[in-house]
Amino acid sequence: MQKNPVISVIVPFTGKPHFLEEAIASVVRQTFSDFELVLVNNRSTEDARDTAIAWACKLPEKIRLVSESKKGAAAARNRGILESRGEFIAFLDSDDRMKPHRLFAQWEYLKDRKEVSLLGSWKEMISPDGMQVIEKNARPQVPRWAAILFREEARFRSEPLLEPQTSSFFFRKETARKIGGFDERYDPFWLEDTDFVLRMYRVGGIGVFPESLVEYRTHTEAEEIRRIYDFRNIENHGIFFEKLKNFYLETERPAMRKRFRKLSSRWLREAGTKIAYFRGGKEISRILLSRSRNSDVTDIRNWEYPIRFSLPSSFWPRPFGQLPGQVFDLPDQIDRDWAIRFLEV
Repeated sequence: MQKNPVISVIVPFTGKPHFLEEAIASVVRQTFSDFELVLVNNRSTEDARDTAIAWACKLPEKIRLVSESKKGAAAARNRGILESRGEFIAFLDSDDRMKPHRLFAQWEYLKDRKEVSLLGSWKEMISPDGMQVIEKNARPQVPRWAAILFREEARFRSEPLLEPQTSSFFFRKETARKIGGFDERYDPFWLEDTDFVLRMYRVGGIGVFPESLVEYRTHTEAEEIRRIYDFRNIENHGIFFEKLKNFYLETERPAMRKRFRKLSSRWLREAGTKIAYFRGGKEISRILLSRSRNSDVTDIRNWEYPIRFSLPSSFWPRPFGQLPGQVFDLPDQIDRDWAIRFLEV
């Protein structure tokens, strides 16, 4: 086993051994040879664990298997960072693949650019079975929340906050330790990567290598619906919103408070739209949509959505164009008091 490789590749896994096999194989084929692969078993299925063990036994000089008992993307990535031995770290999700020259390209770009805290890349979006390329050279975008909050800021205009795909993350280990790694309050997942990018942006620049270096596996329709209606997504927006307020909401800057109200309005409307489809969620939805309108009376959707929800369900707005396919129950802690406090400015 290499004692101090230049790059540590971190691949957390929970299941889907066939996808994990492809991910590992794509790492092993790298043209840059001075790396280690740290596989993080995050309470995985037995067949996925067996796949990881087989690879670690086959290439013990390159591959190490470690475990993280706390279930979650943030905890698993933090375990990988802690166990890593390289100066640089590359992430890869266990259902994605990397191009053979990915590590060399990103290392060559970042090694002499101390001002760049996080480097991403373009990506190819592939079908759920991994057999077809759906989109080539998909480029990282500025997330909508960042555009709302920062578009008038001098730094943002010259150096926008781009959000690369997590599987393309490449950074120095010391930088990740400086910002405290991933925030495990987001576990099991949702927004932990967005939060990480923001904190990297606060200590340096976000770079993007102008080539597709990873293949990102898209989700099936059923998986996408489950992700849209996952209530943890809504709750984690609350965690992230409070962190944004701690970082940027200054009472002596009325313009920034106005931007926070606009962002709150957007996320309240999105949450209210989803919750309307939950069992017992109509009253909570009504409160959230009312607060959304009060936070930003200029957005026509804040007037349109309550009207549409007063009509038969076939007229209701659909989150990201998708119906849930089943009726979900609201968590026990979601009540009127929660709806009044959520995303409060």
